Amino acid sequence: MAPTTAAALSLPLLLLLSRGAPSVAFSSPPPGAASLGGTAPPRRHRSPPRLRRRRAPSLRASGRRGDDLLWPSSPRFPQPPSSEGLDDDGDDDERRSDGDDRDELDDAELLLALALDSVVKIHATHSEPDYLIPWQRRHQATSTSSGFVVDVPGVGLRVMTNAHSVEYGSVVQVQRRGEDGKHRAIVESVGNECDLALLRVDSLFPEGGRADDDDDAVPTFAMPLGPLPALQDEVEVLGYPAGGDSLCVTKGVVSRVEVQEYAQAGERLLAMQIDAAINPGVSFRSRSSLPVLVSAVSPDDFRRAAASRMRSGLLRRLSCSKRDGCDERTINSGGPVVNEDLEVVGVAFQGIDEESVENVGYVVPSSVVLHFLEDVRRNDGDIKGFCRLGIDCCFLENEAFRNFLKLGDDNRRINGSGAKPRRAAGVMVRRVQPLSGAASILRSMDVILAVDGIPLGNDGKIPFRRGERVDLGGYVTTLFEGDEVRLTIWREGQEMDVAFPVKPIQHLVPSHFHNLPPPYVILSGFVFTALSVPYLEAKGAWDDYCTSNVSYLLGLVNAPLKEESEEVVVLAQVLANPANLGYENLYDLHLLKCNGVEVKSLRHLTEQIRDPAAGRYLTFEFAPKEGGRMVVLDRDVNDRVTEEVCAEHSIRETFRLRK
Repeated sequence: MAPTTAAALSLPLLLLLSRGAPSVAFSSPPPGAASLGGTAPPRRHRSPPRLRRRRAPSLRASGRRGDDLLWPSSPRFPQPPSSEGLDDDGDDDERRSDGDDRDELDDAELLLALALDSVVKIHATHSEPDYLIPWQRRHQATSTSSGFVVDVPGVGLRVMTNAHSVEYGSVVQVQRRGEDGKHRAIVESVGNECDLALLRVDSLFPEGGRADDDDDAVPTFAMPLGPLPALQDEVEVLGYPAGGDSLCVTKGVVSRVEVQEYAQAGERLLAMQIDAAINPGVSFRSRSSLPVLVSAVSPDDFRRAAASRMRSGLLRRLSCSKRDGCDERTINSGGPVVNEDLEVVGVAFQGIDEESVENVGYVVPSSVVLHFLEDVRRNDGDIKGFCRLGIDCCFLENEAFRNFLKLGDDNRRINGSGAKPRRAAGVMVRRVQPLSGAASILRSMDVILAVDGIPLGNDGKIPFRRGERVDLGGYVTTLFEGDEVRLTIWREGQEMDVAFPVKPIQHLVPSHFHNLPPPYVILSGFVFTALSVPYLEAKGAWDDYCTSNVSYLLGLVNAPLKEESEEVVVLAQVLANPANLGYENLYDLHLLKCNGVEVKSLRHLTEQIRDPAAGRYLTFEFAPKEGGRMVVLDRDVNDRVTEEVCAEHSIRETFRLRK
């Protein structure tokens, strides 16, 4: 037999090193092995944990596998080294026998192994509702994503992942690294605004948060949260993207930190951009060649890619839905982004898949993660969301605009005091939302100069870190419901301070229904539903062409919410019946009044329909107010017609209302 050469071992060595095989030292690089580089794990920025073995195994064949380089050993979970059995120089060679295949790792290597084992793969089966046929669900879809173990104060050990990874999840399972079994998970808390969710896995974290008392069980390790990294800090993304089943590690640096739009719910929060490969891993059968926004916003719909209230042309084009054939995907969403100390500094959640855009991945920063966890702790898992001022503003970058508001010159002193002169800058209030805490405090034409003593620029940005500026909302969203914010404003030529409590403000047109099916009411074949962003996307509102009715509904997205339970009631379609002939072509109409009373919600509509004082006939008036359509139904036949229509279309319930 010809002697085994180092060159002949280059490929097997590469495979074995990926399985954690022991290192082999060569006095000089072997031929053909230049691509191997070092045999240690990927180096970190400083003090990387290095793999150490007490003895280099030989290439000889023995009676048992695991003693050579042709097949790695499969030890139990590595335990930290102890002082027992060590010789005088601190080595354990005398204690270790030739037949012992158990790996001995130092503390740094043990920490690395524990951290990697805390990253899990999430398998989800999704059943999302059909927003155009609200009593039905779409074709079932499956997806895989990533998650990691965290210790939630006052709650215990949980698995954190993205909200879109488990949205409308019928079955959610968690699989640990190196295991073939899966563990049933329960979605416990969901924050759609920040695209984060917490899973409870009882088989992994029983009561008290401890793992099973099994010698072979992998110890549970909760990854700690670290501070927000600076620009150019090195980070690594851990997760399970497409291209394989095992854990994947990619490396990059922090490119920038600023307020970005989160595709899941269209909210603008602080986000971190990195150049590490957040592999989109979209693995599905598709008849569409459209590029997609890689946020996996839903296992069978990328609808939120076009769902923002300030949607750009790029995002508007990046949409792909299950109706285009997307029924399975594998994405790195939910994977932790760690620093050199193995602290979680963010959670991967979206990126842009566009030929002209490269190495752009977005991460939920640790500051937003901490806010989410604190929200969970304060409200026993009932997420309240992120606070907003609830105002619409105009930038004051134009000098004539500033002169019109009598802001004065750039060298004026605040309140006439001896404070250091500063430039007169800020933003002007145009509208205050009725449900905002500032509703009775701020007025239109007020100029906001500072927030809690932080000066505000004419572009609506505030100082963040040295050389960095972020939108004003980046600061307000760090507050919690009930916290007071103090504003320095300029009103009618005078400067004054005002204060009011902030709170989360819901949108008139919601971006999601908190994983609940959409509401609807069926009356004589008329299908009424609540307007939502998913409904608009299903109607192609952000496509290059849409109907005039849909275009009108799209204009309501930015309308303010006047009451907590207010909804935009829409006539989605009319299910044909002899009793509603002449109305079968009505669709996508905004219902304004029923029996002359303004309709505030679907619940309010049902009350108007059941009101016996309304008389025999029901009248419905649709937008626009002047010259809109009008419909009349006979109350005496409504129940019979509704029953016939529901029986024909296999509809079990005639209505479903929001709680």
